[in-house]
Amino acid sequence: MSNLKAMKAVYCYFLPEVRSLLHEVEAALPDDMWLVTTPAANVRKKLEDLFDPPLDIPATSEGNINLDELHVPIIERILAVYSDTITNLGGFNFRYPTSGSSEGLFHLLAKYSARGIKTINLLQGEYEGYAAYADHLGMDVNWINPEKTDIKKLEPGLWFISNPSARDGNIIPNESIREICDLGHKVALDFAYVGATADYNFEINHSNIDAVVMSFSKPYGVFRFRIGGFAFTRDETPSLYGNKWFKDSLRLMQALKLAEEIGPHTIYERYRPVQSKIIGQLNDEFGLGLRPSDSFLLAHLKAEDVANLSGVQLDMIAPYQRGTGYRFCLTPYFEMREKAER
Repeated sequence: MSNLKAMKAVYCYFLPEVRSLLHEVEAALPDDMWLVTTPAANVRKKLEDLFDPPLDIPATSEGNINLDELHVPIIERILAVYSDTITNLGGFNFRYPTSGSSEGLFHLLAKYSARGIKTINLLQGEYEGYAAYADHLGMDVNWINPEKTDIKKLEPGLWFISNPSARDGNIIPNESIREICDLGHKVALDFAYVGATADYNFEINHSNIDAVVMSFSKPYGVFRFRIGGFAFTRDETPSLYGNKWFKDSLRLMQALKLAEEIGPHTIYERYRPVQSKIIGQLNDEFGLGLRPSDSFLLAHLKAEDVANLSGVQLDMIAPYQRGTGYRFCLTPYFEMREKAER
C-alpha cells in the first residue's frame, strides 16, 4: 500500500491565523444584535472596534437594525478588498450572499436549465460538482479536452470554468477565457481558488462572462463553516433573492474580517515556502517529480511528466488522475507540519 498521504479531493487547510479571527468575531457580536427592536446605532457602537473603519450597520425606517440588508455593506467592502484581484466584480448588477460557492453554482445551473439550456461545456478534470448538479437538473455535459478540441469549431454554448482551475490548481490565463467569450460562448466563472495563488489580475470585463461565484473555503480554509460565498450575476437570479433573509450573518461578518485582516495578497507568500518543502520531501521519497501548482494547496503532474515513471509509481498516482493530468491535495502534510512544530 502506498504511503502517499495526499488527498484526491481538495479539502482545505484550516489556517492557524484564521482560527483566532473567527473566534474574535464570534466573541464580539452582542446578543441584542439579533433582536429586531435593537437600535442599529447601538450595534454600530458595540462593534466599532471590530472593523476599521467601523461597519455601517443598516437600519430600518424606525432606526432598528435591519439584518435583511446586512449583507449589502459587507459585500461592498469585500468588493473593495478584491478590486485589484478581480477586475470589474462590482460591475455585476446582482449580488447574493451564499453558503460557499456551491450554493451559487446550483442556483445558476437551475436558472440556465429553466431558460432552456440543456447542455454545459466543461474541461476534462473539472470540479465534479458542476456535472453532478447538471445531471440532477436533467442537463447534459459536453466534456472538452483542451489539447484535442478546436473550440473554434464548437457551437456557442455555456461554459462553467474554475479559475484557478480545479483540475490542477493552476491559473487559466485571461486570454484563454477571453477567446472562449469572443467565440460567442457564455461563461460562468468559479473563483473558489482565488487568494490561494500569487497575485494575479483576473479580468471579467467581457460581456459574455455571465456570472461569477466566489468562495473563501480554499484560500482561508473555512470549507467546514460555509464562510465567504458570493454570487454575482448580470441579470437577476430569482431563486437567490431569498438569501437576503436566509443567510448566516455571523459567517458574513467573519468573511469580512478574513478579507480585511488577511485578504487575497498574503496567504500565498506565507505558505508557498511550505508547499515547496512538502513537494521536495515527497519527490525525495517517491521520485514522482511533482510540480507545485499555482494554488499553494496542490501539486500536479502533466501527462508528459509520467512517461518515465515505473509501474509501481503509475499505480501510486492513478487515483489522482484529473483529465489528462494528475492533482494532489497537500492538506494532510500542512497539518502534520503544523502539529510537529507545536
